[in-house]
Amino acid sequence: MTEILLQKIILIYSWIIASFIMIFIAAIARFYQKKFGVKTFYYFYFVPILVIFAAIINIYLYDTSTAELVEFIGVFISFIATLYLYKIMIGIK
Repeated sequence: MTEILLQKIILIYSWIIASFIMIFIAAIARFYQKKFGVKTFYYFYFVPILVIFAAIINIYLYDTSTAELVEFIGVFISFIATLYLYKIMIGIK
């Protein structure tokens, strides 16, 4: 019982850290847009944050297999958003 609880706590903690990283990336995108005038769509970076928080709630309350699907969707959207910001900042079209 305690191992399962510890596993849940570590999993939730890691997703909270991932959400904070995405908040930091959204702040970078907003700064880049304000400083250089390049459209980064920084407000779209909050979509993966909301999806990751949905996964956290799903893990905490239900711990079902759908939580893994929600986690994957959140990570995939985060990756796409971060790759988009990278390409804008580097100048790759």
